[in-house]
Amino acid sequence: MKNSKRSLFVGGMVVSAALTLAGCSGGQDSDSATGTPTASATAEASATSDSGADSRISLDNAVVRASTPDNPMTSVFGTLVNNTADAVDITGFTADVTAEKFQLHEVVDGVMQEKPGGFHIEAGQSHELAPGGDHLMIMGLASPVQAGDEVSITLILSDGSEVDLGRVPVRTIAAGDESYGEHGGAVGHDGVEHPEHTGH
Repeated sequence: MKNSKRSLFVGGMVVSAALTLAGCSGGQDSDSATGTPTASATAEASATSDSGADSRISLDNAVVRASTPDNPMTSVFGTLVNNTADAVDITGFTADVTAEKFQLHEVVDGVMQEKPGGFHIEAGQSHELAPGGDHLMIMGLASPVQAGDEVSITLILSDGSEVDLGRVPVRTIAAGDESYGEHGGAVGHDGVEHPEHTGH
């Protein structure tokens, strides 16, 4: 009889301990359910935020026109997209190639020239960079950029901040319908005149 009562007592203690452990476990789940961030969750959110910093502006269908040794200039085409809730002004850019000049260009009466004020893009809108129109111009290349290469492009905004567009592929022929002139003298890769480079 005593053994029977002792067995019941021990069994009750085991069940009580199990319920207590289950309650603690459930309490931890509840903390998670209330949205209290853990250290790992906070770090993950921070990393996600940091990695998205340069997504403010993207360049869709981006391509760099392959250059030739006798014509040391090239253009960058694509569609600039302002993914922010504010208007942005792009006033310049740089690239990871050695060159004399990096300029924002437009075409006026068939002649390429630096665009005053740069590119203005309203919130949520886009701005096309295309042959015969606005584009990013790299002039005085130390060596040609060849098809299969990639060029890293960084935009400069009017407030002095920078936006990394990432690596842009180089192609012999850019996407879309294009008319190219002879690659010599002052004719650029879009078949229009570059008055600044009549000496090349």
